[in-house]
Amino acid sequence: MRFLAKLFLRGLVAILPLALTGYLVWWAVDAGEKLLHGIVVFFLPEERYWPGMGFVLSIVLVMAIGLLMYSFVIRQVYSRLTALLERIPVVKSVYGMIVDVVRLFGSADERPFRKVVIVTPEQGFEQIGFLTREDFDDLPEFGAGKVAVYVPMSYQIGGFTIVVARERVREISMKVEDALRFCVTAGVARKSE
Repeated sequence: MRFLAKLFLRGLVAILPLALTGYLVWWAVDAGEKLLHGIVVFFLPEERYWPGMGFVLSIVLVMAIGLLMYSFVIRQVYSRLTALLERIPVVKSVYGMIVDVVRLFGSADERPFRKVVIVTPEQGFEQIGFLTREDFDDLPEFGAGKVAVYVPMSYQIGGFTIVVARERVREISMKVEDALRFCVTAGVARKSE
């Protein structure tokens, strides 16, 4: 019985990441397809429609919006729209959270986690974290020479931010993705090649 349980767990460890990744990719494709199917058939007759056109259109639209964001006028309109959203009580909380999550996976220059660090708090132990703020010039009440480090919690989506003296933090040469995997799996994950 123990051998069968071991076989089952080994198979589960092998298949679960593949199955979940496949499901998430399928869900994204299906959502894009369903969302834009109506737009495609509005311009094309139903008989000329083939499965996948809605998803392709969603990719084209996202890239077109990305291109439009280089325009000064569009950036100004976008800035005013987001400023409006950030003033509406409940909407600003939801919108802000979504923006922060998207920035985690966005372009490298917008990611809040760019530097992986080892931080040694007052208690003396070391923790791996991500430097999120290198100074508090705009918030002098934090004190001079302080930095903010986000420390993720293992096996959870969450963590905490600590403010420590700059000398208690040292940068390490580890990819952000590897560090996140290391933290989330409590150090079990190996470095990716």
